[in-house]
Amino acid sequence: MSLKLDPFLVCNRLVKEEWENREYELHLKRLNDIKNRKTKVETIRFPVILNNSKKAQLEEENQNEIDRNALYTEKKIKKINSQKNPDIWNPEYEKRKIREMNRNRGITSLETENQRMYKKIKNIKGAYSIKKWDEDFENHLRYLKFSEKKFYTPRGMGHRKLSLPEMKYDRANYIQKNKNTLKMLNQAVNQQDRGDVVLMKTLVQLNYYERMETKKSYEETYQSDLKKGLTKVMEKQYEPLINALLTDNNSVDIDKIYESLYEPSEAAVVIVEAIISRNSEDRDSLLAAFETKIDSSLSSEIESKLEGELKIFLLSFIQNQNLNKDKYDEKQADSWAKNLGKNFSYTSDEFLEIFKSSSKKQLNVFFKSYQKIHGIELCKESDLYKPICKSIKFIQTYLNNPILFKTEKIQKTFKANKPEFLRLLAIQPQKDLDEIVKNYNKKANIDTDIRNAFSQDVSRLILKMVHKNTDE
Repeated sequence: MSLKLDPFLVCNRLVKEEWENREYELHLKRLNDIKNRKTKVETIRFPVILNNSKKAQLEEENQNEIDRNALYTEKKIKKINSQKNPDIWNPEYEKRKIREMNRNRGITSLETENQRMYKKIKNIKGAYSIKKWDEDFENHLRYLKFSEKKFYTPRGMGHRKLSLPEMKYDRANYIQKNKNTLKMLNQAVNQQDRGDVVLMKTLVQLNYYERMETKKSYEETYQSDLKKGLTKVMEKQYEPLINALLTDNNSVDIDKIYESLYEPSEAAVVIVEAIISRNSEDRDSLLAAFETKIDSSLSSEIESKLEGELKIFLLSFIQNQNLNKDKYDEKQADSWAKNLGKNFSYTSDEFLEIFKSSSKKQLNVFFKSYQKIHGIELCKESDLYKPICKSIKFIQTYLNNPILFKTEKIQKTFKANKPEFLRLLAIQPQKDLDEIVKNYNKKANIDTDIRNAFSQDVSRLILKMVHKNTDE
């Protein structure tokens, strides 16, 4: 409600004065109200902080670092005293940090590579050899006496006949037999035919050895790399399958072996697996390929890079020429188990001779006899952290059921590494592959996994490779 009075007409002077006085009183009242109002805003005052916040923060961070280090030290001491996993403690790792160790490993690898190159350059010989020329000329003269499979008697040779030496393997016949396969592959490389159709008719139908021979024949016939050619012209989705079909298993294992030589715990498994999973011919091929690629034999590399019990054991194991033979003697295995006893040495001649001369079946019988006689496994629980026991444990696991071991390995690689999964499938013999598929399907379905992991076009080729003998 407003206190101001609006002017209006009055009838006399007294009434007018009364209303003016009333208006004046209201004016004074308004002035008094204005004076009593709070016109100033009180200023908010904060307390003055006298301590150093940055210093307190640094002290808190320093104390947290001290507490964290004390916690790590306490955990290490507990693990060492518990002896549950003693191999986590290695004095070498206490002397230098992991980053420094990796850097030194790279330097060591570089120095090794430089020494290998220096040795190769130093021992290289001239390309021109008079002795080689003489041998080629003599062979040439002998071949001149053989023309169109008809023998004739050269002058001065009486009536004796000269014949060509028998060749163990006629490459020309193989190329002629697979001429159609090579032609189809060349059409795919030159984009004259669909690559997936050609793969379905050729490489997918062949086993590992036939694919490697086809790859070699293609390179000799067309002077080009088959794997690079197919990868270049086909879609990106086919690249893992092409690599799996045309990758040399020896080359992959040689790289793994050479890298594992710097880690004894890895070498204990990688080298043994490469030897025990091959037959005699493939093992000799691996050793020859290793020496060609590295310019040094596997035995020399083990001798120079490994040490202790593992070195002696691996040198003996790779020399075993009876590994793939079928013979075994249970009485001999029982005799070895009794004579070896419980407190044997891993470097004793009796122990090494078992792994140097026994076949796979003989070793499997020996493991079972030892456990039956002594009630314990060959490697004691206190020695399980040793690299040599990892080798023995792997041999025992593999020989107990090779198909089951391969199946579990393929299942693990399917989850972690799809290209390696395809490569393992591609190198398996068809007989083993059928058994692997049966074991695989006990826990999962390999067809479903392949269809879910790869595209429809690629999975169709993979399933044909897996089921060569069926119409799936």
